Amino acid sequence: MEQLFYLAKVGILYAVLYSIYFLFFRNNTNFQANRIYLLIIIPLSFVLPFININIGLTSEFQVNLPAIEINTLKRITSAGFDWETWIISLYVLVSGVLLSFFFVNFIKTVRIILHIKQGKQVDCAPFSFFSFIHIPSYIKEEDRAAIVYHEQTHSTQWHSLDIMIYEISKVLLWWNPLIWMGLHSVKSNHEFIADKLASEKADKYSSVLVAQLLGVNCSVLANNFNYEPLIKKRIMMMKIKKSNRLSIFKYALVVPVITFSVFATAQKEGKEVVNSNHVVKEGKVYDKVDVMPEFNGGMDALINYMVTNINYPEAAKEKNIEGKVLVGFMVDAKGNIKEVKVVESVDELLDKEAVRVVENMPKWKPGEKDGKKVNVEMTLPISFKL
Repeated sequence: MEQLFYLAKVGILYAVLYSIYFLFFRNNTNFQANRIYLLIIIPLSFVLPFININIGLTSEFQVNLPAIEINTLKRITSAGFDWETWIISLYVLVSGVLLSFFFVNFIKTVRIILHIKQGKQVDCAPFSFFSFIHIPSYIKEEDRAAIVYHEQTHSTQWHSLDIMIYEISKVLLWWNPLIWMGLHSVKSNHEFIADKLASEKADKYSSVLVAQLLGVNCSVLANNFNYEPLIKKRIMMMKIKKSNRLSIFKYALVVPVITFSVFATAQKEGKEVVNSNHVVKEGKVYDKVDVMPEFNGGMDALINYMVTNINYPEAAKEKNIEGKVLVGFMVDAKGNIKEVKVVESVDELLDKEAVRVVENMPKWKPGEKDGKKVNVEMTLPISFKL
């Protein structure tokens, strides 16, 4: 479930950053700047949630959990509907279907290109895909030069790569309608760039554009010359007054938004020193933490998780190794599991397995002190018995 929370953050960040583009930049004629912006907000959205901010507060509430014995406990199953598993399964299913469509479209595009190279008849309008450019034989000679200029721009500027990046991002963020709108914006902006450069080299370019309305587009992954819904907008964008160069500074609006987003989504670390009996913060002594961290579903769910996911190492069984491994870890203010370590060792085989399972725990409900979520250091004994 932690991965879904991460993707939710990514989707929200992208929605904020794309909304800025839609509101302020989409009618801007600084097409190359728009292209860079639409591209850079993808990695930014995926990277920002990983940023750690040191705000000078680290909590270490020491809590000792009951021992969990492996191979002597039966798996505990929860009685109600498993919403978490259902949501994850649905998410993976939809992503899998979209990924399949992506591969089908990719293979279809490659096959069309191979057929064209082999001289086979293909009913396709002009298009480009990476370095490959297709201009059908039915295009009039006087129109060919303009279309070639257009498609060469797509090819030399690697516009297909932008589309591939967005198509893959769409597989992960399919639930966010703005990622679909973003893909459309990327394709539109590609056409504006190519139209601008081609119109500077070819006479009566607008007439050529209108004349090529008929024809079948090759693939959703390709840059198709005659994408009909965009023709009117493309002609308008060629005739619109060029944006002032100073308008480029409007992109500076994004800086405070990114800064706010970092603080809103980043993982925060702190420096508060606490033990099991009191908390020391800025020279003041407090009692124990008010609300202890809790594994979602409580202790029974924690036992069920451990028993289900831990594997008694075969090598340890063969050597008759058993004992209690004491694992320390921190539940931070966001419920993430951090700083997993072996506090008391039995054998390297058992130690590694205990650490692995604890590191892969889903998020906990974080501890609280005075209404504020804090970091809590936990100790979990895991007893391996043959």
